[in-house]
Amino acid sequence: MNNYLITKNTVAVSKKERKTIIYDEDEIKYLNASFKKVLEFNCNYYGSSLEGRIECAKSILNIKYRVPIIIDENNNLVFMQLGSPRQPECLFLNVNKIINYEEVNGKLEINCPNNYVFYSDLSKKSFEKLILLCLKLNNTLNSRKMINFV
Repeated sequence: MNNYLITKNTVAVSKKERKTIIYDEDEIKYLNASFKKVLEFNCNYYGSSLEGRIECAKSILNIKYRVPIIIDENNNLVFMQLGSPRQPECLFLNVNKIINYEEVNGKLEINCPNNYVFYSDLSKKSFEKLILLCLKLNNTLNSRKMINFV
């Protein structure tokens, strides 16, 4: 499987070396496709490019790093970066699938559906800032749509 369609059941998309791992609510899928190509395929499928999504988010949020990506605003598919895509491992987490998070033994433990647990070196405060950026991005785009329809 080279292309995978991210849906409302997708919890996270992970990069491990040259493989992509998809965490869905019901199963884990391993793809022999690059992380970037999977994200690009999905952005294209939902009507934009990955670069377009990134530039839009940078402009709205006035940030350069850990830029959240909206894969599809109609289905509220907003993913936050936990790590750099330039590194061998990176995680994009669906912000709407976060059940709970807490600091445990110096790491941030993030609980998601299907008993998925992800860990990050981010502080709780930095993680909460990322969540707020995701919400701000989503709300800004949704409010712009509402203005155009009034």
